[in-house]
Formats: sequence, C-alpha cells, structure tokens
Amino acid sequence: MKKKLVLMAMLCLWFIGAQAQETQGQEEDKLSRLMSEREQLILEYQYYKQQNSSFWGTQSKKDLLNIIETLKKIINKDSELVAAVKENSIRQIAQTKVETNRQGKLTVEDQRNFEKQISSLKSEVKTLQSTLRKKDKEMADLQSQIKASYDIKYGKDKVITVLAVGAFILLLYAVFLQIRLNKASAKPRKKKKA
Repeated sequence: MKKKLVLMAMLCLWFIGAQAQETQGQEEDKLSRLMSEREQLILEYQYYKQQNSSFWGTQSKKDLLNIIETLKKIINKDSELVAAVKENSIRQIAQTKVETNRQGKLTVEDQRNFEKQISSLKSEVKTLQSTLRKKDKEMADLQSQIKASYDIKYGKDKVITVLAVGAFILLLYAVFLQIRLNKASAKPRKKKKA
C-alpha cells in the first residue's frame, strides 16, 4: 500500500511539474515577446530621434509627436513587462507554496500511515506474546503431566520388577525343592526291620 501511495504521489508531482514547465514556457515566451516588442519600440524611438526633417535641420513637430508617441508605447510596454514579471513571480510563489503544502500533507499522511502501521504491529506483537504465554503454560502443563505419568509408569515398573524377581526366586525355590524331592525318592529307602 505504501508503494502505491508513493507511486501516486510521484505521478502527481511529475504531472504537476510538466504543467508547470508548460506554463513557465508560456510565461517565458510572453516575456521574450514583450522584450522584443520593447526593443523594436526603442529602435523606432532612436530612428525618430535622429530625424531632422524641419526646414532648419532640426526636429519638426511631427518628429517630436512621433517621439512622444513612441515613448508612450515604450512606457506602456514597460508596464506590461512589469505586470508580466510580477504575474510570473506570483505564479512561481504560488506553485512553490502549493508544492510545499502538498509535500507537507504527504508527509503528514505518511506519518499517520506509519503510526497506524506501528500501532497495528504493536497490537499484533501483544497478541502474539499472549498466545506465546498461553502456549508456554500449556507446554509446562503437558510436561508436568508427562512427568507424572512417567513417575506412575516407573513406579509400576518397579513393582512389576520386584514381583518378577520374587516370582523367579519362588520358581527357583520350587525347582530346587523338586530336585531335592526327586533325589530323595531316587534313593532307595531302607526298609525298616521290624
């Protein structure tokens, strides 16, 4: 999910950057067009300033009116240039502020997502720890049950072993008695003379 969010943010920033470059290109075109128009007006002003078309070899009234008209156009063009530069700088400031706000929002959003993920991981760790404690307790109970059953089995084994040894001894005693009895019956009995 983080990767998708980061990818979306990068895509948005790239798209905004492309639009900003187009707008910036248009602004630069407008500024260069205004500058070239101003340069043409300055050339026109210099041309009229050099005109000496009066009878006396000085500037005529018409030349002076042309100069004044050209200076008015230059002033108007300068005003347009100042307005365009101001508009461009305001636009750049606004774009910078918007990008800063977006980055701030993305940072806050990323931080919230990070905190949510941390809290979910902490709760998962607590759940796993409690499950582990339960399993450990169950394991201890089972081990004590195994030990108790082993002790019971071992106790029974002891009793069985003692009884088996006792039965073996009795068997040996019975065999010994049988052999003795057979020996006693095999000996000729002396008849008693009465």
